Amino acid sequence: MMTSDIETIKKVRLFGLNTYEAKIWSALLSGGVSTAGGLSDIANVPRSRSYDVLESLEKKGFVIAKSAKPIKYLAVQPKDVLESVKTKIKRDRDDYINYISNDAFSSLINSFQELHEKSANKDENVVAILKGRKNIRKHLDFLAKNSKKVVLSSIGWSQDSHRDAANETKSKIRAKEASIRLCLVGDNDALLFPLQEKDIHPDYDFCVWIKNRQTAKFLNEIFSFA
Repeated sequence: MMTSDIETIKKVRLFGLNTYEAKIWSALLSGGVSTAGGLSDIANVPRSRSYDVLESLEKKGFVIAKSAKPIKYLAVQPKDVLESVKTKIKRDRDDYINYISNDAFSSLINSFQELHEKSANKDENVVAILKGRKNIRKHLDFLAKNSKKVVLSSIGWSQDSHRDAANETKSKIRAKEASIRLCLVGDNDALLFPLQEKDIHPDYDFCVWIKNRQTAKFLNEIFSFA
């Protein structure tokens, strides 16, 4: 298979198709009406699988089967397929949101939360690397919601990330300019950023999260004089 064909298959798979489905639909788009056997040869799909694949494509709204002997297939217009795909994605999204919002799922989450809280050692010291600015923001938001105070230095994105947070969280934030990026959350947590924000791409940004009362106290004392 040529490189251009491989790239085409990859693009077609973005419609939610597997490799065989993408190959056969691509063959139909370029070749017009064809039989299952003919598509098997053109698309290099095993003949034993072509019928199942075409049946799946028909159910998904990608092909139409013409009543003939042998049965012939034609591709649905890509514009129509796109609308069908968009509708399915929206429907699946709504169904999933409804599923995770029901009482049974909430009860399951509460059970998992209780299990975690029983097994978690809240006094355990932690040193970990957090990677990616989005992940760091989420973790900082989580820490802030469970803390009475949050102090941020060399603010930048850290301050912006809290503008849409709950009012009670925003009221805890005290900003201070300093030569280093540092976040102190409560009496136990500190987030240290080795690099300046301008020197690193958001996806590759990282920090060292330290959960230790003595370390947080030490850094807070230094921060007070910065």
